[in-house]
Amino acid sequence: MFERLPPTQTLRAFEAAARLGNYTRAGEELHLTHSAVSHQIRALEQRIGRKLFQREGRQMVLTDSGRLLAEEVRQALTALDLALQLGQTERKRSGQTLRVGVSPSFASAWLVPRLAAFQSLHPHINISLRSAHELSELAFNDVDVAIWYGRVGHKNFRYQRLLKEVIFPVCSPAFLAAHPDVTPQDLPRHPLLRFAHHRGWEQWFSAAGIKHGEPQTGGLYDDPMHLLDAAAADQGIALARGCLVHNHLASGRLVRLFDITAPARGSYFSVSPFDTRKEAAITEFQDWLGHILAQPLLQKEE
Repeated sequence: MFERLPPTQTLRAFEAAARLGNYTRAGEELHLTHSAVSHQIRALEQRIGRKLFQREGRQMVLTDSGRLLAEEVRQALTALDLALQLGQTERKRSGQTLRVGVSPSFASAWLVPRLAAFQSLHPHINISLRSAHELSELAFNDVDVAIWYGRVGHKNFRYQRLLKEVIFPVCSPAFLAAHPDVTPQDLPRHPLLRFAHHRGWEQWFSAAGIKHGEPQTGGLYDDPMHLLDAAAADQGIALARGCLVHNHLASGRLVRLFDITAPARGSYFSVSPFDTRKEAAITEFQDWLGHILAQPLLQKEE
């Protein structure tokens, strides 16, 4: 079946030469030499047994047979191109699984409640979450893209910053009710909760114009959500990242102290391999994340 059809490259060379009236220009369009186009045309003429071009001066002019064939070939190539485009669109719509590596804290505090919104906008992408506490735990043969908090790391991966985080103190409503006139200078006299992996109190005190180092006492937590839960349980004052604390503030479990923020030591990044077949899906997911993270709802704490 279709044994009589010439190669597609031959048909493309003929169509370009017929449209442009010049073998050299046709070759430039197809990234072929003049002689390569001429060879393709001669092969086609031999295959069908008819002359397709005749020279008139410096121009290669179509014969009557050439004009008829050129129109048919153009329509056939257009139909083939459209069929391939439709096939790609159909494969895209049929669904693609995007494996997303994420820390448990970011997943529960922010990402999972918003995935339904992403799915409604991008129904052809199915999200599969893989959790890990450290970026080094993720193997990119099991994950297509990771959403991570920290700094740019290994150069073998592509990093795209999604959000530059800020930090600020939060406490329980009960603490604020008991200390309605508390000031930034008063904080060192109260229990200050600490995060094991990222120091920040000294940086926040500096932003508040206070000379005070990192606290050496107070509850120490290696999970940022446990830190916030401890503050909500009235165990002390926590230094919170804006993105992770949003749900606690919205529900009233925590309240913010003061309008002073300091830049966090890290940012939220998407991390992906340079060589991936899911580039389009990763880009759609990254663009959605960047748009949602930039909304005022999440940035009002700054």
